[in-house]
Amino acid sequence: MDNPTTLLVAIMYVTIVATGLINVLMALSDIVGDKRKAAPVHTAWIVLLFLAYMSFFWDTTAILEIEGWNFLSFLGFIIGPIMLFFATNLITEPGESDGNPALDSLYMQQSARFFFFLLLVQIWTIGLDVAFAAVNYATYLTAFTGLFFFVLMISKSQAVHRGAVIIAGIILLSRLVLQAL
Repeated sequence: MDNPTTLLVAIMYVTIVATGLINVLMALSDIVGDKRKAAPVHTAWIVLLFLAYMSFFWDTTAILEIEGWNFLSFLGFIIGPIMLFFATNLITEPGESDGNPALDSLYMQQSARFFFFLLLVQIWTIGLDVAFAAVNYATYLTAFTGLFFFVLMISKSQAVHRGAVIIAGIILLSRLVLQAL
C-alpha cells in the first residue's frame, strides 16, 4: 500500500465500522449486565449485527489493495458501513427509561427502517461486486439476503420475524464460512 489515500479510506471505513461495533458491544454489555431488558428476537439481531461487523472488519484488507481513489469511489465504499451503522442505532436503541415499551413492541416499531437499511447494505454489497467484477456465488447469496430483508421490511408479523432470525443466522454464518474459504 503505497498510496496514502488508500490509508485514509481505510481509516474512515474502520472508524465507521468500529463505532457501530462499539454500539453493538455496549448493547450486549447492558443485556449481559442486566442493565437492559432482553427479548430473544431483539437480542438475536444484535448478536447477528456483531457478526456482520466482524465480517466488515475483515473486508478492510480489500481496501488496502485498491489504488486510484477519488471522492466518488471513497463515498461509494463507505456508504455500506454507514447504512449498517444506521441500522445498528435503530436496533440498539434502549427506549425510554420511564414506561419503557416491551422490546418486542419496540423491535416491531423499528423493524421496517431497520430492514430497509440492511437491504441497502445488501444492494451496496452487490454494487461493489459488480464494480470490481467479482460476481460469484456470494453475490447471489447477497441478492437472496436482500430479498429476505425486503420481506422482513414489509412484514408486520411477529411470528415471521421470530422465524426469520434463525434463517438470517444461517445466512450470515454461511456467508462467513464462504468468506473464510
